[in-house]
Amino acid sequence: MKKILFYLCVAAMLGAMSSCCNTLPEVPGVSPVIVDKTRTLIVTTNVPANITYNGKTFSNVTTATFEKTEGKGNLKVTPVSNQYYDQDEMPIDFYDKLTLAVNVQLVKKPTNKVSQADAKNGKDVTNDTDNQDATGVTATVKVPANTVITGNTTDPFAVTVFVPAETILEPTNNGDELKANVLVIRLEPADAVFSEPVTVTVTIPNSDGLDLFCMSEDGKTTIPMTYLGNDTWQMDLPHGGDWSVYMKAQVVQAVPGSEFRDGETPIVAGNNNIPYKVKSGTIETSKTNCPLVTSFLQKKFGYYYEATKRATFTSNAPGYAYWQSPQPYMDYTFVSGNKTFTCRVYGEPTFEIIRTYAEKGGHSGGNIG
Repeated sequence: MKKILFYLCVAAMLGAMSSCCNTLPEVPGVSPVIVDKTRTLIVTTNVPANITYNGKTFSNVTTATFEKTEGKGNLKVTPVSNQYYDQDEMPIDFYDKLTLAVNVQLVKKPTNKVSQADAKNGKDVTNDTDNQDATGVTATVKVPANTVITGNTTDPFAVTVFVPAETILEPTNNGDELKANVLVIRLEPADAVFSEPVTVTVTIPNSDGLDLFCMSEDGKTTIPMTYLGNDTWQMDLPHGGDWSVYMKAQVVQAVPGSEFRDGETPIVAGNNNIPYKVKSGTIETSKTNCPLVTSFLQKKFGYYYEATKRATFTSNAPGYAYWQSPQPYMDYTFVSGNKTFTCRVYGEPTFEIIRTYAEKGGHSGGNIG
């Protein structure tokens, strides 16, 4: 009798174990992951504007996001207020990037104006306080008393400084020498020609040691810039108009690396999507606090921006997915003149589901595709 009871107990236990095993939750099998490969252009401005890229316009905004857009095109930014200048049309090229951010600083028209007679009598021409605050740059124009002005002999003098909106995302390698238009000095009247060059001085924070030169808008006239000390530079201009300040720098080191992001996310039977962070553009890691260095890096590699992309897939059962999304970057070291600065430039991340779980911390497995 005892043996019969023993066998009955064993049978019951085996039955219970069999029942338990048969009811274990199914480990999810997931389809191949599809990540968003469309291009996105993000444009930010300091004041409301109408922002147009390849025929699509966002009206009266300070941020415009162009999703699923072309990798090449023209960007036009027109301020809503007539107190600001229009920006010249800007060519855009993503090259190998999927996300590109552009920061356009619209420029307020000058109110500090000096008549030609007063300027020749020794009154300095300076950029407005608003313009100095926006750019961090102070500009002063001195006109020699014996200067003969032709072309425009009536309109008053004014000077405005701004960072031109242009982004060039070109491949960069160790040893490359790069240059970028980092600042524009707008001297009015634009069509005034001087028998004696007028002297323009600009004070730019933390700019000592940079390799700078000045060029006319048409590219025909190059003017040297003389460093006077105390972050102040001087150039002698033969006529009015837009004068571009170019900065030259050489890549002396390029070191690759990667930022690692991962997570464990609940999934359902059917369609799923997992959001993950994407960084684009560049971050200056040397912290020079020089507006020209910031301008140089943003023009070469894009404005820093964080966006969210989504990876989509289907699963045959609920559970959890462990995923990884490494993002490559390149750490660059530049030298301009005797100034060294560094930055980190982000590449395109990848996304992969490493494994799936039937329950958090439970059995792993599943069909990853």
